[in-house]
Amino acid sequence: MTDDARIAGGAVGDAARARAAALLGRTVADRYRIEELVAMGGIASVFRARKLITGEDVAIKVLHPDAEELPELIARFQREAVAGRHIYHPNVAAVYEAAQLGDGSWYMVMEYIRGTTLRQVMDQGPLPPARAVQIVRQLAAALNAAHDFGIVHRDLKPLNIMVLDGPEERVQLIDFGLAKVPVEQLAIAQEGDGRGSLTNAGVVFGTVAYMAPEAALGMQAIDKRADLYAVGVILYEMLAGKHPFTASKPAALFAQQRHEIPPPIASRSPEVRVPANLEAVVRRLLEKDPDDRYPHARALIVALDALLPELEGPKAELGLTRRRWLQRAGVVAAGIAALTLISFLTWLLIAR
Repeated sequence: MTDDARIAGGAVGDAARARAAALLGRTVADRYRIEELVAMGGIASVFRARKLITGEDVAIKVLHPDAEELPELIARFQREAVAGRHIYHPNVAAVYEAAQLGDGSWYMVMEYIRGTTLRQVMDQGPLPPARAVQIVRQLAAALNAAHDFGIVHRDLKPLNIMVLDGPEERVQLIDFGLAKVPVEQLAIAQEGDGRGSLTNAGVVFGTVAYMAPEAALGMQAIDKRADLYAVGVILYEMLAGKHPFTASKPAALFAQQRHEIPPPIASRSPEVRVPANLEAVVRRLLEKDPDDRYPHARALIVALDALLPELEGPKAELGLTRRRWLQRAGVVAAGIAALTLISFLTWLLIAR
């Protein structure tokens, strides 16, 4: 296990807690006042801050002191900033800037997201097919925007997908900390900017439950189709309410990912009914061989768009019926009003 993996999997240290407490109420870069600690992860703390000029909320992510002792984590932090600065898309959380505080602490200013994680949504049970497809379509659009820049997320999972509050359900992809980012093409070269490979041969990182089979060959074997595999696991899980595989230990689970065919959703969740053409999309996403999956996110979007009219058919027809009823009711009401007016005018003429 690498040093960064130990930090990511371990408890938050005293130094990180002390730094987080010291930052509360502080003004960063003369522009942002830190107001609230939102979360503390294995390598960084996330705060809600107020932009002094406009009053809008932003999120500020600050690396823990222990993480700053590991060059690989700093490089990944910088790569996350590069990814966020280049992907301008409504389904990707924006990054505004990244720099260092006076004491050398690395921080990143990001879009502040009000909502819940997709994990929390999924924990409530299986999602209706139409809703699951709408979520995945937005996720595919986010990936398409990233992949167009040569950025591969490599840690796609429900915890890294936010479902935003609002009248219409919108999702945003977050946390490009483990992403494959072509820094050489996207950023101006600087000393220590994280250029080159960050992963030794044979080293694997990410979340096993959503890891593509080819990761067994090392992270150099991972490309955009591995992100699509993770989308397939997420879509299966949203529809079935359960992960496609049953092993509890990481090694056994990854072995199932590599060698076992996912069972039909009906066998994992007999109470769930999923249209056959939608399950076919899931199965193509979960193919063991990357060449057998969709070649890119755009192809997945096309497949999902073909499904949506059927999945939303009853709802759309209901809405159409209601609109027609309202239109007819309006016509009838207008006719009654016109007849009433004519009757009134006729009465006036007779009265004279």
